[in-house]
Amino acid sequence: MEPHIRVTANNPSPMTLDGTNSYIVPSNDLSTVALIDPGPELASHKQALENAVDCATLTAIVLTHHHADHSEMLGTVHEWAPGVPVYAVDETFAQGAPALTSLHPEGHVVAFGSHTNDCLTLIPTPGHTADSISVLHGNTLFSGDTILGEGTTVIMYPEGSVGQYLESMQRISDLVNHTVDLIEPAHGPTIQDPRAVVDYYISHRKDRLNQVSKVVEQAGQIETDATGGISQEYAGRIADIVYADVPQKLRPAVLSSVSAQLEYLLNS
Repeated sequence: MEPHIRVTANNPSPMTLDGTNSYIVPSNDLSTVALIDPGPELASHKQALENAVDCATLTAIVLTHHHADHSEMLGTVHEWAPGVPVYAVDETFAQGAPALTSLHPEGHVVAFGSHTNDCLTLIPTPGHTADSISVLHGNTLFSGDTILGEGTTVIMYPEGSVGQYLESMQRISDLVNHTVDLIEPAHGPTIQDPRAVVDYYISHRKDRLNQVSKVVEQAGQIETDATGGISQEYAGRIADIVYADVPQKLRPAVLSSVSAQLEYLLNS
């Protein structure tokens, strides 16, 4: 068995790229495996996961965040692997283990086999969503939606946070300096050069934030709605200027990221 197995679901879209990547991580003696992100509820994906697990025993499931394209298969997995603990920040999804609501920056270690190396370190990387985590195994980081294999990720509004995202990217940058030499994202291909990609992600996010800030200075005060949230009409006007080159099919993602950036500026 390979160091880990990627199983890509057949759910391609502008947001999921080629589909959601689930990962099977085998133990040193190949007798047990851990599953990172069960993925969407698709019969073909269920079969592919079962084939990848093969004769091994599934002993741990990790959810990088709550979005349906990552979590929907959870119920089906438990049909063929009942009682397997699910490690997640969101208590709605955590099963057989406490929700990771107070995850330490250095991470939480989950053992899934009998060998010393049969462990995953769950690292808090909020930003894309409040409950986002990344998973470290050896020198490989499974980044969920915090880093994608192509393009850049969206900061979901209002559940995500630009400030938290920048902190998370710095945390990942530190890991790349000392440990990580490969990143496996939840969408898109393997990242073979983590240093270059992480540096780009950080600079890109800061550049976009500066662009939005300059437009806001010209447009005047940031507008909010009746609930105190960012006005979506105002966010749309800012997006029309800063993200004019982005395809219309990505408009929802753009509005979400712009709203998150405006919230960050409003509270800075």
